[in-house]
Amino acid sequence: MRIVGLLAVCLAMSGCSWLFHDRDNDYMQSEIQPVIKVPSDLARVQLKPQLVIPKVANKVALAEEFVLPRPAPLVIEDKEEIASLAQDQSTTLEASLVKDGNGTPILRLNVGFARAWASLGESLKKAKIDITDLNRSIGTYYIELVDETAQPEQGFWASLFSSEPEAVKIPLQVKINRARSGVYVAVHLDQDNLADDAQTQSLLATIKEQF
Repeated sequence: MRIVGLLAVCLAMSGCSWLFHDRDNDYMQSEIQPVIKVPSDLARVQLKPQLVIPKVANKVALAEEFVLPRPAPLVIEDKEEIASLAQDQSTTLEASLVKDGNGTPILRLNVGFARAWASLGESLKKAKIDITDLNRSIGTYYIELVDETAQPEQGFWASLFSSEPEAVKIPLQVKINRARSGVYVAVHLDQDNLADDAQTQSLLATIKEQF
């Protein structure tokens, strides 16, 4: 009985496609049949097809099994970006921790956006900084830092099971901006506000060590 039950489950999961003929495409092989003729001594009826099927010059030969087409390869049409990326690969990446015209700490990189984006992501991972999200189109990594100055909080359920209190985390945005001599990295609280200078200086110094 166990074998019969197991066989029934396998048939249900596979849809029995290997055991029974799949008739989903049988309609494509159908042919138009002649109109039914009713004997005149029975009734005078003129039967006309309501939905006329047009004649097809060439019938399409169906394959035995449908093959999913492969997607077309990705084509990058931006020739300038390709040339810039190729040039960046031969350039030694240099990171400089400087300040902009407003005195805000920034990390200046001497490479293009594509390489800077990839290198920044690797540096964040090496520094064991949690990346919660990312958006390449706006050059932004969303991260979380542990607030060392805040007192860890212990939730109600965690206290019942004597778990360690959860650390307080600060959400930040590490953003790449294009410049004439390459790109520079800035730290934001959100889209419109920069992070604190001391916090920015510390974070960018940590990232710089991983390049």
